[in-house]
Amino acid sequence: MSGWEGLRAENYRGERLPMTLGLAAIAPGAVAGLLAGLAIVAGQGRSLDAAAWISLGGSLLVFVAGLMDDLMPPGPRGLRAHLRAVASGHMTTGILKLVVMAGSSVVVVAAQPVHPGATRLAGAGLLAACANLWNGFDVRPGRALKFFLLAGGAALVAGVPLRLAPSVPGVLVAAILALPADLRERAMLGDGGSNLLGFTAGLGLYLVLPGPWVWVAASVAVALNVLADTVTLSRLIDAVGPLRWFDRLGRVSDSD
Repeated sequence: MSGWEGLRAENYRGERLPMTLGLAAIAPGAVAGLLAGLAIVAGQGRSLDAAAWISLGGSLLVFVAGLMDDLMPPGPRGLRAHLRAVASGHMTTGILKLVVMAGSSVVVVAAQPVHPGATRLAGAGLLAACANLWNGFDVRPGRALKFFLLAGGAALVAGVPLRLAPSVPGVLVAAILALPADLRERAMLGDGGSNLLGFTAGLGLYLVLPGPWVWVAASVAVALNVLADTVTLSRLIDAVGPLRWFDRLGRVSDSD
């Protein structure tokens, strides 16, 4: 199935749900965050840094790449499956999406004035890895949103500069608003929404972490991507009591 009718997919229980939360809430949240930031700094007699506009542009590119993947017929799942498809001469929308995420990460991080060159390399890896990781989180109701609220909320509390990334608080508000529908299994994020969540989480962490911790965070994000493609994140989360409790918190059904 392709086209807009393709914005429906089976959830983990085999029920077909609309993948509209990214389109209806998360992407508009990023735009609303920038507009709110624009109004706030204008009231202070200042203007947004160019990095804020570049960050929004990169975020929306990531969202659109994920949305296009949502609209295409189901293909290979997992990074290894996509790489095998490319090795056999078949380009997939998943690989194209990864290229867009990597390119957007490089451009967005290069525009941010908070770290020197070497750390920017790790920052680009962090954004791209988080964008893909949150797609891996989005296989159970509320999981991607709740883990985003943890990461994005921590970044906001730590002091994400509004002039550089006003989309971070905007997406946080959107995630809070979207959470009930996701938990109640009325709609899903889709790749567009989950990729944008991860990209935003990675950006927020990059802006507030000291240089050495950016490398640590990027390494952890890459490692979790590898685990998602081998062990699966659900198995890892279920094996750790506090994570299992947090993951199932608020769901209408926890029969994983």
